[in-house]
Amino acid sequence: MNIDIDRLITYFDLKSSTDYGDTTATISVVGEDLCAGIFSHYCQTQRESNAEILDPNKWIPTTLKKVGRRLDRWILETKDEESILYQTEIKNWCSRAIGGVEIPLDVGAEELNRLAEVNWNHHIVELESPEPNGLNKVLVDMISDKNLGLNVVYKKEPLLLLWHVAKPLDKTGCFFNYQLPVKHFDYDHVLVFSCSLYLRQLLANGVAQISVDLPNVKRRLQQLNRLFPNVDQTQ
Repeated sequence: MNIDIDRLITYFDLKSSTDYGDTTATISVVGEDLCAGIFSHYCQTQRESNAEILDPNKWIPTTLKKVGRRLDRWILETKDEESILYQTEIKNWCSRAIGGVEIPLDVGAEELNRLAEVNWNHHIVELESPEPNGLNKVLVDMISDKNLGLNVVYKKEPLLLLWHVAKPLDKTGCFFNYQLPVKHFDYDHVLVFSCSLYLRQLLANGVAQISVDLPNVKRRLQQLNRLFPNVDQTQ
């Protein structure tokens, strides 16, 4: 599926481009597939690796307990003979999220870094909290990879995929390793990827569109078209 970078960033990063509830509805259809697909594109084009997103309808990261934490995706990145299996949590926070800030396309580098830190600081309390929550669950070791039957030797890492522009001021780029000041769970660090920062980087380099695989999005849109085939968009 081809994605127009300019339109996508404008839609999610500027409140004026949508009405109340629009982004929430859109995210429910495209959210997790979108961020995972953008990360896969980053791996292939920037890291020269292959990132396979394992089918979430069959396999998701869990603790193999009836009641316990679960994440959104297994993503297997392979380059040469080395593989990383990411236990991945996806958060589609955007400008309309609680505490979210608007970030125009033409913002300067210094201001972009400042706003990225504002977004990061808004959620860092959850990530560093000793109390389990919906963000720091990515730091809990998910052991359902035992059931994947992968025929490769891999290193397992926690990965946080974010839509919005978010990073500490001392980090550069859209993909970084964040070391936690105190270890409360199984991991003392988390890898973080910002989709918006990556797409802004591509746009600055003259890339207007990218093609990403969004299998669940395609199916859902087909279902919506069957349910509402004759919607008059002019009304």
